[in-house]
Amino acid sequence: MSKINIDDVLNAGIDSVRFVMPKQSLNGFLKKLEILSKLRLVSRNKTVKEYAEHKFKGVNKPLFDADEKHPFKIRYISFKRGVKSLTNTMLVVENSTELNDLCKKRKKQFGYYVCVVFAGLFQPSRDIYKKTYQILGKFLRRFKPYSWDIAVDFKDEESISYKSKARFKEAVEDYGEDVISYKTSLYANRGIKGGKFYAIDKILLYDKYNKQVNYHKQKINEQFKGWKRLEITFKLKGKFIDFIENESFKECIEVMDDIAGRLSDEFPFGVCLDKFNEQTAYFKDMRRRLNLAKTIY
Repeated sequence: MSKINIDDVLNAGIDSVRFVMPKQSLNGFLKKLEILSKLRLVSRNKTVKEYAEHKFKGVNKPLFDADEKHPFKIRYISFKRGVKSLTNTMLVVENSTELNDLCKKRKKQFGYYVCVVFAGLFQPSRDIYKKTYQILGKFLRRFKPYSWDIAVDFKDEESISYKSKARFKEAVEDYGEDVISYKTSLYANRGIKGGKFYAIDKILLYDKYNKQVNYHKQKINEQFKGWKRLEITFKLKGKFIDFIENESFKECIEVMDDIAGRLSDEFPFGVCLDKFNEQTAYFKDMRRRLNLAKTIY
């Protein structure tokens, strides 16, 4: 194994992709892919259940009696044996507040829509299974994504807490508001800016080293203690493949460059897009080779 250091985290990539679709459409597609029978409730996997509950904390606020007649559920398909995180899984969320609101808005019965989530696609401290990318690539060709997260990793020795809230608020003032702090994370939960091809949904800054070591219980060298992550959730306007081939994604990257540049001196010429470019090249041509092995330990 070659020598690694904190500079190895200076990269950006797609970390999550979400789809919202009729449950019937999802079932038909999973059947076509011959993976419908692998769909399981997260309660059957303690580790995934804990991660999923943490990830979707707060999304199940009651809407009328929807939580009684149509209970909130999360199912998953694992693409790798012995999965211990949301990486290498596909999650299917049912009857969340957002989905119920959508059903009400479009005059559909509760439970009509589901949300499909591919998370943990950009995780330098985990091995990612190629099957995860293969299935996601097929979804991207069949369905229009609802939103995606672009993440950029950087090094910063300053801790993230309520004390750094003012700095974060200043960095995101042109893009988001309703800034809150929670432990070692800072959020701007309401986007105030959108472009021709995107709308901002959420901006998140957190201590990535702290999360991986203390929450995910990973053993990572202490030299990565300065590892921070900025994540921006964009809602897309249009098909993903068109979005990539027409380079419409550059609007999103400009937002990432601006916010990251206000938070760190590591990006005088914009964030590093090596991983992002590798991911998008694969989704354009799924015959391409992917480097999915973890790069930090």
